[in-house]
Amino acid sequence: MFESKELVVAPGAYDALTAKLVEYTGFKAVFHTGYGTAASLLGQPDVGLVCFKEMVDRVSYMARAVNIPLLADGDTGYGNAINVYRTVKEYIWAGASGMFIEDQVWPKRCGHMEGKELISVEEMIGKIKAANDARNEEDPDFLIGARTDAIAVYGFDEAIKRANVYADAGADFVFVEAPVSEEQVRKIPRLVKVPAMLNLIEDAKTPLLPIHEVRELGYGIVVYPLTTLYVAARSVLDALRSLKESGVTTEYMDKMIAFKEFAKLIGLPEVRKMEDMYLPEAEVKKKYKGV
Repeated sequence: MFESKELVVAPGAYDALTAKLVEYTGFKAVFHTGYGTAASLLGQPDVGLVCFKEMVDRVSYMARAVNIPLLADGDTGYGNAINVYRTVKEYIWAGASGMFIEDQVWPKRCGHMEGKELISVEEMIGKIKAANDARNEEDPDFLIGARTDAIAVYGFDEAIKRANVYADAGADFVFVEAPVSEEQVRKIPRLVKVPAMLNLIEDAKTPLLPIHEVRELGYGIVVYPLTTLYVAARSVLDALRSLKESGVTTEYMDKMIAFKEFAKLIGLPEVRKMEDMYLPEAEVKKKYKGV
């Protein structure tokens, strides 16, 4: 997909279920969001609180749940270049198809938050080289991306400069995080040496553009990391408020996925076929009596 030069559109997911929903609706790739992982796993903001093992476990659950490529958020690589080397291998073993690492100081912050600090360009070059070595040893088709948060710290020009240095160091794609204007969004693909990734978060720093415009601008990847998280949070909140006020859920059922459709989504028909194949006939009949 990446080498075809066609725009890779990857909605964000924060667990196996939302990853399945992305696939279910016909998207060809899914993005694992670190922000969403922190929110769903810990109920905490994306400020470096999720540990390495927790993140790898989440990547693994999501990758196993779908048959489409998973692009993963690798944060800073969880340490120095040696840590990055292991992180890449663990993400590959977990089933991801690609990942990016960023040039923030750990503990990092969400790219659309204030108060970020950056490591040196030299240190990031070492991380990218370590990431490439680990990738080449395990899966040469695994994508390595490099993210820079320099716009918020040093300005747009420095962000572009860093992105191109990271491309020269071996990044397959670059991710210039949090452009603050449509002008910046439009400039990035023209100014960087390798395909660029665009991160579109609703009600955040970067203006939202429709997919066809992102494609025309020449981006290689576009992700919508928090759409599923924010929609789920809003829907659950509204449903619970409705239940608290009315004392019953019947008035809210038209906004819910139906029981049978949800069972199909999570694979119950396939489980039943396996039970027919592997379990004793008498046990299967007893299990589904009256169902």
